[in-house]
Amino acid sequence: MLQQYSLREDPFPIVPDGKVYNWAGRAELQEDLIDLVKGVRARDIGVSEFVILHGELGAGKSHALRFLKTFVDDETEKPAGEFRSLAIYIERPRVAAKLNFLELYKYIIKTIGKERIADYCKAIAQILNDRAIEIREESKLTDVKDLSSFHEKAIQDFRPNDKAMVVLLAKGSDNSDKVYSFFTGDTPCEEYGGKVDSDFVAAKVLGDLFRVLTTDSKPGSQILESVYLFIDECEMLVESKATETELVFSGLRELINGLPYRFGLILSFSVGTALIEAIMNTHLLKRLTRQYIEIPTLSDDDAVEFLRAQIKDYRLPDAHGVGDFYPFTEDSIRYIVTHANAMTPRNLFIDCKRVLERALRKYNLEPGQAITLDIAQSILTALR
Repeated sequence: MLQQYSLREDPFPIVPDGKVYNWAGRAELQEDLIDLVKGVRARDIGVSEFVILHGELGAGKSHALRFLKTFVDDETEKPAGEFRSLAIYIERPRVAAKLNFLELYKYIIKTIGKERIADYCKAIAQILNDRAIEIREESKLTDVKDLSSFHEKAIQDFRPNDKAMVVLLAKGSDNSDKVYSFFTGDTPCEEYGGKVDSDFVAAKVLGDLFRVLTTDSKPGSQILESVYLFIDECEMLVESKATETELVFSGLRELINGLPYRFGLILSFSVGTALIEAIMNTHLLKRLTRQYIEIPTLSDDDAVEFLRAQIKDYRLPDAHGVGDFYPFTEDSIRYIVTHANAMTPRNLFIDCKRVLERALRKYNLEPGQAITLDIAQSILTALR
């Protein structure tokens, strides 16, 4: 039905599960966050960042995190994009019945997926092979065909803390399923002396993986430039048992400790900073790299511009001759904005969706007609 109104689908998803291209809020905050994630890249400063976003429920924290993930992913997919990175969005810290870092780790590994792990294994094997050939030539032993002894020397080029992961991934070039099985905690491996079966081992293995993927095999050459974890709805930790919350925070602390460079961790909370400090241990708080970043509610003009961009993003590509806000008028959108209970992306989407649904069903809005100020006012007045 929405195609008749020049929209490819519902432009007001309450919980967007796809890409988010439109920033909701102040341009300077968007710029600050983009600068933050750019600074993590190897081509930039290459520093690790651990920051906390906070704001009231529905203020746009999820939207901001998904926007950043979309930005990193899209640039990574471009041949000459601004990123060559891995970004993982996690809707909330509790990803299984048990709340601990081990379950969070397993979720991250499954999100990375078997295919990407296989690609990483091949990439490490290629790096070792190239370096082995270089060492053979440097040794003036070009007539030696077996590179195995040179592989051993190539592994020594990596830092001591990275060697176990390098060897493990290199083995995966022949059998990536076995390596993936280790990462998921199903089977042991020789390099780590057993399975991934505890929060501590999970944090170490994940830290080793991210560090090896972002390390320089040669100056300026890495498999990935940076890795990001965006963990949303962390306020649920406030209501969880302290013993469970501590397991998650301890795992994150170990992960941060193992990744001094090229790692970005952003947590979002819908609670005040006092509550965050009440549940988060001092050792983790000390690792914050910036002051708390507040996601404020939108101004009227910001909200109107956000909705205009949102509707435009869902416009059918062959739609011509319709206004930026169609099937709304600008007046009706501005009315919705100024009468929202709270100026948040979530509330604006809810109101716009309700007005659109009622206009189609109760007011029999025909294709080509627009939702006027009077219609929007009548619908919202009746609903409240």
